[in-house]
Amino acid sequence: MANKRKTKRLSTRAVTRRVRQNIRSIPASTLEITTSNPSTSSKRSSLPSQQKITKRTKLDITSTSANSNSNLPMDGYTILQNQLLFTLMCKTNCESCGNRWNGTINIKKREGLFVILSFQCSSCTNTITIETSPKVVASDRRDINVRSQIGGHLCGIRYAGLAKLMGAMNLPSPIQDERYSKWDKNLLLSIKSFSDRSMKKAVGEAVTAANGKELMVSGDGFWQTRGFQSRHGAAALLSCNTAPKVLDIETCSKTCNVCFGALAIKNSNPAKYNDIIRSHHCEKNYNNSSGTIEAHAVLNMFQRSVSKYQIYYTKYVGDGDSKTFAALSDKPPYPGKVIKKIEDLNHFSKRMKHQLETKKRQYGKEQLSDG
Repeated sequence: MANKRKTKRLSTRAVTRRVRQNIRSIPASTLEITTSNPSTSSKRSSLPSQQKITKRTKLDITSTSANSNSNLPMDGYTILQNQLLFTLMCKTNCESCGNRWNGTINIKKREGLFVILSFQCSSCTNTITIETSPKVVASDRRDINVRSQIGGHLCGIRYAGLAKLMGAMNLPSPIQDERYSKWDKNLLLSIKSFSDRSMKKAVGEAVTAANGKELMVSGDGFWQTRGFQSRHGAAALLSCNTAPKVLDIETCSKTCNVCFGALAIKNSNPAKYNDIIRSHHCEKNYNNSSGTIEAHAVLNMFQRSVSKYQIYYTKYVGDGDSKTFAALSDKPPYPGKVIKKIEDLNHFSKRMKHQLETKKRQYGKEQLSDG
């Protein structure tokens, strides 16, 4: 198979897009703002999160509130400059003294992108507070922080990228790096649960479209780094419907970060080292060459298709990698069933072009025997 130098479209259409954010913008304690001329803002229609990620075109939202004709989603967010917020407050009356409000805005608490703002009236010192994001159900985490973390992964920029994005937009910095890493572990469990449900639903759609449990699938692999020296790789199987969806995914790791880190205390504290090795879930699950990761992963997914989904992959759209189909032929996953290989036109054309260019370089300056 042609050398896969970059991660391919696997995370296709559904699992791709990652949005990152960060800055050191708002001072830790107090923010005092003075008045300025108000400016008008236009309403923009906004899409639900899933549609914003998966759709390219904007949809018109006529109304998002049962009690008004507003097209502003009540569960969405709007970036508002602090100066404009102060200007808006100065056009209201204090709920306590009734005078026109003219006071100070302070940050009472900040946790990543979430802040609690306090508005204190200068006339009567009455103070009101507002939280800029709700809590996630059954959690102490704030919705805006969870969304920014998921977005960072969808865009592939992670914490460092989030920090740069937030800094460029003059927004509060994300949650601290240590807490970000801790929350990543909890987030991974939720993502895995969601991806399992999503793939199971995709299998159901593929079975309905094929009108049977024998499916045609396409497969591809990718690596963490370029070439075939990467220590981590993965492969995925996609349905061949009009709108292809991921049916299964398999990851292969040649190293384990916990095992590698524990080596530092192996000689100085062997008891603790042995305890760590016994108690942790080792990520290492592959020992062969990196170049065979795709074939190994695809074979594993074929072998578990019956136990996992009660289906058979009987047609495989390959990308020209002879190792993958050879593995399926050497170790047939379904006794009595033959897997048919279907050549992918794009990869076939690419290999044909490569061969023609090779011949051109070899014989370009020579006159052929047939003139």
